[in-house]
Amino acid sequence: MEAKAPTTEEALEHMWNAAHEFLQAMRTLVDAADQFVEQQRLARADAAARGPRLHRIDIDDDIDVDAAWP
Repeated sequence: MEAKAPTTEEALEHMWNAAHEFLQAMRTLVDAADQFVEQQRLARADAAARGPRLHRIDIDDDIDVDAAWP
């Protein structure tokens, strides 16, 4: 029994199906990338709203040495 060669219509249908699956995969990838970028933007916005993590403490001002020591 010999294998039957695919017809042009079968080959074309196979190519369309492969292209459709490829586009679905790319759409999923782009959606995942968009979601990741949005999460990063929200994280940066939260960090900016909190202000800097390091605060300068000026120890020379606002301290009365005589009052601090008994």
